[in-house]
Amino acid sequence: MVSSTYAYAIGCLILFIIWILIFAQRKDLRPEMLWAGFLGMPFGLIDFFLVPMYWNPDSLFDLIEKYGVGIESFVFLFLMASLAAVIYQFLFKRKAPKPKRSNHHHIVLLLATPILYVILSVIFPLHAIYNVMIVGAAGALATAYLRKDLRKQILTSAYLFSLLYLGVFVLVNLICDGWVGRFYNLENTWGILIWGVPLEEIAVAFFAGAFWSTIYEYTNSYRGK
Repeated sequence: MVSSTYAYAIGCLILFIIWILIFAQRKDLRPEMLWAGFLGMPFGLIDFFLVPMYWNPDSLFDLIEKYGVGIESFVFLFLMASLAAVIYQFLFKRKAPKPKRSNHHHIVLLLATPILYVILSVIFPLHAIYNVMIVGAAGALATAYLRKDLRKQILTSAYLFSLLYLGVFVLVNLICDGWVGRFYNLENTWGILIWGVPLEEIAVAFFAGAFWSTIYEYTNSYRGK
């Protein structure tokens, strides 16, 4: 059993192994993986809003304890964003999306999400994790409304990504026993654990995964083949 001190880093390592396997197998998805990953990486700053009310994980060089965010924060969001963007295409063997109707870029929705999150965090500072869910759900619904052709991908990706995230979380639990109770302020959550995983984590993966699953296609006006 590995010390719970490294649970966050181990979670990133497991996600990286999955990421590198997909990256190696699907050359056509590499541009989307990198685009979505680097675009999502700055959202690692969300940890600043989550610590310490929702959780307070150990991190490399104690950066989260000192500054509220750490190296893991950004690595984790890069990998999560990248995987959420391509899990549908990878599992269903769909080809990478290509521009078909226009080369216009639609970034208003993308820019609106962090602004909405900051606003919600100011209004509801004690509910940062639930603000993530709201923003993810709002982004997914807006995308589904604007792009009917992406609805199936949005819904399917939400389920697939939440299952992937649940599996990774369970694996970390097996490697680092007791880390959830140490890192999370469970009294500030719904108090529901599924296989040792806080329900909030699964819900965030569902809603954020739903939104980010089609951000590449929506922003770049791409259509899947």
